[in-house]
Amino acid sequence: MDVRVKSLKILTEEINNLEEIDTSILNIKGVIDTKLNKIDGAYKLDYALDNWASDYDVMVSIMDLLQNDYSLDSEPYFDEEDDISVEKDIKVDMEDEENHCHEHCHSCDHEHHEESSHHHGRSHINCGCHSHEHSEFNNTPKSKIIELGVSLVIFIIGLILSFIDSTKKVAPYIMVVAYSVAGYEAIFEGIIGIFRKKFFTENLLMTIASVSALFLGETAEAYGIMLLFSIGELFEHVALDNSSKVIDNLKNSCPKMVTVLKDGVETKVKVESIKVGDVIVVKAGEILAIDGKIINGSASFDSKTVTGESKYKDLDVGDEVFGGYKNVNGVVQIEALKTYDESTLSKIMEIVENSAKLKSKKESFIEKFAKWYTPLVLVLAVLLAFVPPFFSAVYIDGLKIWGLRAIMLLCVSCPCALVISVPLTYFCGVGAAAQKGVLIKSTNTLEKLASCDTVVFDKTGTLTKGELKITKILSTKDFSGKLLNTISLLEKNSNHPIAKAIKKASGEVNGEVYEFKEIAGKGITATIDGKYHILGNFKFLKESGIEFKECEEIGTKLYLAVENKFAGCIVLNDEIRDEAYGAIRELKDYGVYKTVMLTGDSKEYAKTIRKELKMSTSVSELMPDGKVKELENIIANNGKKAVAFVGDGVNDAPSITRADVGFAMGALGSDSAIESADIVLTDDDLSKVPYTVRLAKRTNSIAKQNIIVSLAVKVIIMLLGAFGITTSLWLAISSDVGIMILAVLNAIRNRIN
Repeated sequence: MDVRVKSLKILTEEINNLEEIDTSILNIKGVIDTKLNKIDGAYKLDYALDNWASDYDVMVSIMDLLQNDYSLDSEPYFDEEDDISVEKDIKVDMEDEENHCHEHCHSCDHEHHEESSHHHGRSHINCGCHSHEHSEFNNTPKSKIIELGVSLVIFIIGLILSFIDSTKKVAPYIMVVAYSVAGYEAIFEGIIGIFRKKFFTENLLMTIASVSALFLGETAEAYGIMLLFSIGELFEHVALDNSSKVIDNLKNSCPKMVTVLKDGVETKVKVESIKVGDVIVVKAGEILAIDGKIINGSASFDSKTVTGESKYKDLDVGDEVFGGYKNVNGVVQIEALKTYDESTLSKIMEIVENSAKLKSKKESFIEKFAKWYTPLVLVLAVLLAFVPPFFSAVYIDGLKIWGLRAIMLLCVSCPCALVISVPLTYFCGVGAAAQKGVLIKSTNTLEKLASCDTVVFDKTGTLTKGELKITKILSTKDFSGKLLNTISLLEKNSNHPIAKAIKKASGEVNGEVYEFKEIAGKGITATIDGKYHILGNFKFLKESGIEFKECEEIGTKLYLAVENKFAGCIVLNDEIRDEAYGAIRELKDYGVYKTVMLTGDSKEYAKTIRKELKMSTSVSELMPDGKVKELENIIANNGKKAVAFVGDGVNDAPSITRADVGFAMGALGSDSAIESADIVLTDDDLSKVPYTVRLAKRTNSIAKQNIIVSLAVKVIIMLLGAFGITTSLWLAISSDVGIMILAVLNAIRNRIN
């Protein structure tokens, strides 16, 4: 395992037995080994981390230990050697602590700082496990609106003064003030970006364009560039914040503290400290933090956050519950079956958070495109401004004409619409799906699913309920009305799925069974009321010398003979899910023309199910490894189109993993399903498969629309400016901001389920 050794200085001498921390820290997530040394009156803790934890995590955990175990307030800081230190007895609130962390973030070990994205001058920095939006200016949308409003008032004053002869000379200076108020943030971050080796940001483009306009005497146009660009920035910021609410709501749905019952005493503890076997008390209105089993009480639970279902679940003793469920009424005691890190809710949050980091091909293309596109435009603008004037009679006159065209090129070239709208489209798609209980592991999965024209289904537990049900009872005249009860009595000591279905249909049956004998793969022999009974499949009764005709009904058949005389037959079938009919029909509506069923059942039964559901084809009598081979054949013969596989998430893991897009259905609480699937359906609702296909195709379509329209508008305005058809800077920046706003609105449309 890749580990990093770190040191943590604990600057306190008030704890006599500080060595106890050496034991306590072993319980901190991500810490592998520890060693505590006392050096010059201070304590230094050396520790090793696994390959995902950060020293920031450990620092926060040590602070908790000092606070909870030793009642000492503490504050983190970074010393000159880049070691994290914890200083004693300094009272801070959370806001101060966060500010302090920001002040010293530059001193953190760079190994723990991951720059996840950069949009319009705002870096999103991941410091340890805490994500911060890192910007030199943390203006709220409200304060930014006020700033732009003030700048507009100042500009209007300057514009009015420009029409008055006595104040005409002062007007440009007032407009420059308005320009500074509207654009100081973009200018500052554009310049700072150069020192951070980010030479070609949108902020820098707009700064160069607006400053150039000022030098050419186009003060009003320079202000217009910054005003409209800042409005676009504000709009983008609000759109991103709103789109993040789905994930934020999911993250906030888990409580930080839970009530644990121990020796009859209720105690509040952190969710991270819950161990398997702990008893947790959950009262009305509280949200479960971990997966468990009800051991006392009953209640109704709202599972909408996890499964997307709006109806409540009425659960009682023995029923399983999952993290994210909300107790609507009653008080229940729950035995923890998993720790918080292993809980369903924790895994769901991890999937949704990581999905934004795993980019689609379109997102990756846009990032690469912007990386080369922006410097190319800047070079073209410089050439356009300074080369053509050499062919003018007067270079200065030509410089003003071609300079305006170059500025127009810079204004319209800003790739805002592409850089923000395409990732936002996929992000909104993932968020919309999460609200429905559909967990998509990466935006790349959505892109692949958009090209899907074949969906392969497992049968048992996927298309069907996985529960046998009696569909036909055929008896001789002598056993009319008695066949079901007799067979149920014979099966009463068996836990076979067939026996369970029969006992469920017959209810409680009284009687004694003697000389019971079960023959594997064949059936049962026993004596009831002194009469010899044989129960089993067709082959078993034939071997026993019973004369009868085989039942022509399709399904699993049990034959009964009493005193070597045929008594009748029961036919059982796996019930098709109600939503399966609509799901197959909807898939065809969304361009999935091939629907395939793979099953281990008989050819006749598979054919019956296929015809009833109107599927394209079925492959029957398959062993588990045969399903994977058949799936591979389908993928090999499907060209570039994606093939999806839908399974029940437990015994279909190999096929789910092998498919281009693997769906795990009803995977709530199933670790194997969550690990192997690309898309996790948290319940057994098969209708969510066509919903996800429709969402993927819509997401891909919206992304394409934004790319095509954005590029088309930019190219048209660039050509108009380059050939001198128009040099209106207002038109250039308005069209750029306008298309960005339209693209963002189009992307947000993907949030609508």
